[in-house]
Amino acid sequence: MPKSDPNLITTLIGAGCEFEGNMSTSTSTRIDGKLNGKITGENTIIIGENGLVLGEIKSADTVVYGRVEGVIETHSLEIKRSGIVLGDVFIESLIVEDGGVYNGRCTMDEVTENISIETTEGTKKELSSNTLEFKG
Repeated sequence: MPKSDPNLITTLIGAGCEFEGNMSTSTSTRIDGKLNGKITGENTIIIGENGLVLGEIKSADTVVYGRVEGVIETHSLEIKRSGIVLGDVFIESLIVEDGGVYNGRCTMDEVTENISIETTEGTKKELSSNTLEFKG
């Protein structure tokens, strides 16, 4: 199945909505409410600014504006300046914007070992490591 446009959200857990259990989606998904469980997605999963995930995320790409407490397994993880990730991540690419919070262990695919950190001055720092531990 071809990867869908991450800007085209077809699955939404809206603000005020709480979902408990496991779910699987083949389309880009946005969570603005609370998910307690596991979400597996073939495309992009976006955690909105008021979104909260307690559990596990497994997806092609993940963007966090809100809060995730649990394990994330994804190709690309972006933690935006309002985002908080508490837990272990298994990734190929990691971007943490200035102000974003990440506490946990990071295991990167051996093929890609680059981490990009954007500073307040707008510069990027490149780090290389196979396993990193970040404390916020």
